[in-house]
Amino acid sequence: MRVTDLTLALLLLALAAALAIGAASFPPMPGQAFGPRLFPNLIATGLAICAGVLILRAAKAKDLRLGVAIPAWWHEPGRRGNLAILLGSILVYTLLVEPLGFLLTTLALLVLLMKRLGASWQSTLLASVAGTAVTYLMFAWWLRVPLPPGVLNGIVN
Repeated sequence: MRVTDLTLALLLLALAAALAIGAASFPPMPGQAFGPRLFPNLIATGLAICAGVLILRAAKAKDLRLGVAIPAWWHEPGRRGNLAILLGSILVYTLLVEPLGFLLTTLALLVLLMKRLGASWQSTLLASVAGTAVTYLMFAWWLRVPLPPGVLNGIVN
């Protein structure tokens, strides 16, 4: 689908507002300079900035209209399959992250998606391992968010 810039901007603003309102109810975290509100508010700010850029772009192009159109690529072979794979992988990730654990599930998902996009094995493995490691370190160590260890229980914790 081709969504006009103004339509997408309004959706992004609504999502940003919902995130900010939801984050306002999060309690502060004792002993830390930042708490659970930080990331939702950063994401909401980023979404609002993106919406502003889209509105400016639409105004500059004199295309301030609401609407959605189906693009030509939608009918190309494999495109809807790629979308199905992406959405399915999110569902599978949600179901497997607890029993397998964050590290194994994230690594497997990244490898699957990168190979589907045609990346070389070297790029796939390097980016998947690095992406999984950086995400794990950021959440488990820096933010102290408990991530499910799954089958690696006792090794990772």
